[in-house]
Amino acid sequence: MRLSGNPRRLSLFALAILLCGATYASAQAGSLDPTFATSGIFTVPAVRGNALGVAIQSNGQIVVAGSGIDADGLVDTILRLNTDGTLDTTFGSGGIVTINNTGGFFAVAIQSNGEIVAAGSASGEVPSYVQVARFETNGSLDTSFGSGGLTTATAIPFLPITGAGNFTENPGAALALQPNGEILVAASNPGVMGRFTTSGQLDATFGNGGIVTLANVGPALANTASPSPTQIVVEKSGKILVAAGIPTPTPVALAGTLSRYNSDGSLDTTFGALGSAASVATPTALVLQKDGKIVVAGALAVVPPAANRVGFGLVRYNSAGMVDKTFGSGGVAVADFGTNAALSGAFALAIQSNGELVAAGAAAQGPFFSGFNSAFGLARFTTTGALDSSFGTGGLVMTTLESGSSVYSYVAGMAIQSDGKIVAAGSTIVDEGFDHGAAQVARYLAQ
Repeated sequence: MRLSGNPRRLSLFALAILLCGATYASAQAGSLDPTFATSGIFTVPAVRGNALGVAIQSNGQIVVAGSGIDADGLVDTILRLNTDGTLDTTFGSGGIVTINNTGGFFAVAIQSNGEIVAAGSASGEVPSYVQVARFETNGSLDTSFGSGGLTTATAIPFLPITGAGNFTENPGAALALQPNGEILVAASNPGVMGRFTTSGQLDATFGNGGIVTLANVGPALANTASPSPTQIVVEKSGKILVAAGIPTPTPVALAGTLSRYNSDGSLDTTFGALGSAASVATPTALVLQKDGKIVVAGALAVVPPAANRVGFGLVRYNSAGMVDKTFGSGGVAVADFGTNAALSGAFALAIQSNGELVAAGAAAQGPFFSGFNSAFGLARFTTTGALDSSFGTGGLVMTTLESGSSVYSYVAGMAIQSDGKIVAAGSTIVDEGFDHGAAQVARYLAQ
């Protein structure tokens, strides 16, 4: 078939397409993905809200869990985004599901059948207890789970540190799904872990009536924060890893612990020193490598200490709980965001298909509620623990979500898409009175 038209015009059009494609293909790893939401960032349409957990469905849609405020007080929120960063209007009401008179979700996970499991506080009051919800794929509560889609057990206490309006700022809790569909949750004060069956009842075969008192959660930090379980990971063997640290929005360079439990909830004394291993970096996030090695991430004082700086810290262990000294420097890797972000720390950690590690959290100038200012911070490490210079600037990325003074943004949850793109969910809090804030999701290019 013969094509008609101006050959020169067609050639210029083809050249423009090639140039656009080349520009996108050559974009720096760590750059915001321009094809996602608005210039790479989605902001939840609400006056106040936060995002603490994120998970990716098998079809690439993104599920985000957190909390919000309506006329009646705090609500649990779940929202689902299409792959282009727009709200999926087939989910809940316009893409968002809320449960009233609760304290907000702190974590979310996707079951193998596509149903969504989220854990949070049963109320906005203190004290409260952990409540687990299960949702159908369309966002409606699964009434076959617990009571009307919610667990009713009150045996797992939940005593978060809260800010203005009782917004949860220190979730101090964790969620994980076992391969058989059972649900593990842990919370602080005291450190307790429970296991729920697939029907939403406490599993009596686990610990004492479904509950385990956690070992070695670590020391308290004055009166500002309590050590808390921050993440749970289930090994292929069925053994359960629990990280414990200080999961506040402000990074805290305080040592924490990593412990391992048998599938029945008993402490695995073959791991580390009688079941636990110390971590010089506050363990606020945890991943398991394919080779069985374990990596925790958090905040760590930068050495030499003369600069009085705190940065991202990663520690890697072998499968027996011993520090892997082939990683970083003596088993520890550090990302220093410099004097303009001298109080930084990681709250989320993910592993890419090539084994590289991406940590995310706050790249902060000062502590929350005290001259605070922070951006989303990300760092990528090679498999040996070196910063990956092909990512961002020298391995580091800082994203300012909202300009101005007294603006604190931090990443609380992160996931890697099947195409390698990095999805980071977090929050921006504006001024110490929390006059307004927003839950936000950013997507970054990985290569």
